Amino acid sequence: MFTKRLRQSRLALDISQRELGRRIGLSEDVVSSRVTRYELGTSEPDFATAGKLAKELGVPLAWLLADTDVLADIILAVSNMSPADQRKMASQLKAKAKR
Repeated sequence: MFTKRLRQSRLALDISQRELGRRIGLSEDVVSSRVTRYELGTSEPDFATAGKLAKELGVPLAWLLADTDVLADIILAVSNMSPADQRKMASQLKAKAKR
């Protein structure tokens, strides 16, 4: 799922793998190949790099890492809410989960 969402986010911003690598501070000799490997799933970024990718792509890290598309959709929707609305939604979800 991470690989799919990483690629989807990068393409939505219309930037190349090389450009994304540059933006997160990868050295010039590995910028394109490293992001390519992340998107293919042949290599995984460490947690700090995954955080940089998420920040640069403008998405929550949890969205990139979510186990399912439904959970990812929820994370993305809630991340766009105000902090007050996020707290309200969290309370509602907790109450619903207890039933």
